[in-house]
Amino acid sequence: MDAVPTVTTTPLRRAAYIDAALFRTEQQRVFAGGWIALAFAHQIPDPGDQLPLEAAGLPLVAVRTREGAIRVFHNVCRHRASLVVPVPVRGQPTLRCPYHGWAYGLDGTLRATPLWDGSRAPAPSALDRGALGLRAVRSGVWSDVVWIDLSGTAPPLEEHVRPLTTLWQGYDMATLRLAHYETGQIDANWKLAIEASVENYHEPFVHAHLPARLDDAQPTFADVAGGAMFGFVTEADAALRSDTPLVPLRDSAARRMDNLCYLFPNGQQNLFGGLAVRTIWVPLGVDRCEWRTSWYLVGDTAEDDTHRPAREAMVAFWMQLRDEDKRAIEWMQRGRASPVADNLLLSPFWERTIGAFHTLWRARMGDATDA
Repeated sequence: MDAVPTVTTTPLRRAAYIDAALFRTEQQRVFAGGWIALAFAHQIPDPGDQLPLEAAGLPLVAVRTREGAIRVFHNVCRHRASLVVPVPVRGQPTLRCPYHGWAYGLDGTLRATPLWDGSRAPAPSALDRGALGLRAVRSGVWSDVVWIDLSGTAPPLEEHVRPLTTLWQGYDMATLRLAHYETGQIDANWKLAIEASVENYHEPFVHAHLPARLDDAQPTFADVAGGAMFGFVTEADAALRSDTPLVPLRDSAARRMDNLCYLFPNGQQNLFGGLAVRTIWVPLGVDRCEWRTSWYLVGDTAEDDTHRPAREAMVAFWMQLRDEDKRAIEWMQRGRASPVADNLLLSPFWERTIGAFHTLWRARMGDATDA
């Protein structure tokens, strides 16, 4: 991993946050152009669970198979293009289209086409079922996140996530268990939400209950970048920790560092002592996005009653941060309506990671924009 260089580029122009045509291009080039975070594996825990989703403007469905694997398909019936799974389903052996009853196995194969030729059980030869299964989407699971590559041409998922697996190699991340899951929406472009989460400049002004990170109180920060990763690591910050056991170090003598990092474009991965926070940012429109956040704690502390007060306090703390950030992010979105927003700045101390994010965005967008 290489340190993020001193910022020499200007931030994105306002069109990147308000232009509807550019947003449509972004969906194709950014969200359908390589690996993105789609959902959490814990959302479909059991065989037969089916979760309808959307990515890059396309209807998709994530499915837990009989063998326990997760697969993702285009959520489109091969007969008349109805959604096959319009609402979440639990524990069903097939995916059944609600329009004409076509049924697909959990592996996507077409199993039944009732009444196709007027009979209750059409002959298998009536249709080439082998060619009419659900269209699969390239997918994989890492860090409890379901990742997809709609382009089908990105490097292997292992390569995409390698910068973070390297960053975390000193921790026993397998000890983490889901403690809480929550979603919400922000009336702003998804990029503004990500930008707000990778800089600490705003903390003393937006989050009054956090300690000021200034002068002698400033912890050691190090920006990190590599491949699809951008973010920073910092010395352990007690203000962000829950009152629970720390993630075990593989080497007890190793130095413990907190981190706030992303895998471009939308997969946020934080580690703060004994707490991991993973967020998927989903664009709903040019000026609206959704966050889906899972909090993880070590071992039984994620579920046992003795740690319930600590868990509730942890969630309340993070939701307060999210609510405070929401207001500030929405103020920034409103400001993007002004032509003044075409000439902005990035702090060379606090906002280098925003510059790294913008560099990745411009690279994925290519010649589609001069933003």
